[in-house]
Amino acid sequence: MIYGQAELHNVEELVEVEGRPGKLMQRVPESVRSGLLKLGSEQIRRAASIEIRFAAESGDAAVTIASYGGSSKVQLYYGDYWIEDSEVGAEPKTIAIKQPAPGFQFDPPLQGQVPRPSFGPIWRLVVHGFEVHLLDIAGSGMRPPEVHEKPALTYLAYGTSITFGISAATPDLSYVGQAAWRLGLDTVNLGMPGSAYCEPAITAHIAGRNDWDIASLCVSVNMLNGGVSVEEFAEKAGTMVRRIASAHPAKPLVCIGLLPSFADFGWTWPGRNVQASSSEYRDALKEIAEGVGLGNVSYVDGRELLDDWRGLSHDLLHPGNSGMIRIGERLAERLRPLLPDARG
Repeated sequence: MIYGQAELHNVEELVEVEGRPGKLMQRVPESVRSGLLKLGSEQIRRAASIEIRFAAESGDAAVTIASYGGSSKVQLYYGDYWIEDSEVGAEPKTIAIKQPAPGFQFDPPLQGQVPRPSFGPIWRLVVHGFEVHLLDIAGSGMRPPEVHEKPALTYLAYGTSITFGISAATPDLSYVGQAAWRLGLDTVNLGMPGSAYCEPAITAHIAGRNDWDIASLCVSVNMLNGGVSVEEFAEKAGTMVRRIASAHPAKPLVCIGLLPSFADFGWTWPGRNVQASSSEYRDALKEIAEGVGLGNVSYVDGRELLDDWRGLSHDLLHPGNSGMIRIGERLAERLRPLLPDARG
């Protein structure tokens, strides 16, 4: 969405929250959020690699944000090029945008020689973590990015906390970010920690969006750990796959079966009443993908993406940095031949 002189990417609505300054940058409209289960309605408010983007002819600008519910990570980029990492909490923080030394890519004639395969010379604040509010954007000579200054194709990803990137050290190390980086894609991250239940509201939202070119559904260890039977999983996941695929028959939709986890040993999370096995969930999703009857749907087993148990963190569920990189690397290999022609 365009906000004044900037673009808010992966933000569908700015929401006022009582008692907080500024507005919450929310990934889905409030009408969609209100249709989710309680946990999902809370988690979808969290920032998942949302971006504040703009060009600033003067080279100077300031963005003020605050994060509620926990500290959020902020990465500053100039186009494709990383500058610095920082964090923001409930105390409003102003991030000053200035030309950093040595600044080779900021000065003509050197600026024109810098390779820019994905993003043009625009400023990008990538924000990831909790409920992030935008308080102010100020600067002279600012404007939103133009179409040619952004990737031509967009990758939408739906899934659990793993898709969200909850265990990655920085936003760019999530598997979604890693796959997109390798393919030169923009991203829409709809990861929902603990709450990816293939609900009708999020299904209809994804099916109704026209701002993506390729998508993946990594579903869903949340449902497995939540005691959802394989029959119920197959019904809800099947509805999600069929509705999205039929609404966009020319767009590739990749169904990702469960990544390796403690569940493959038959273990259960303490206090959970699991009703199915990992293999049953994988088989069900594979059968759904193969039975849709549309050529745009494919299946990949999560164990093929993360083929080394050392890629998991201590809980044997969430991939660490190395695991995220590996998943992104192998997923990119699967997505590459499916990508549509950006010129089409």
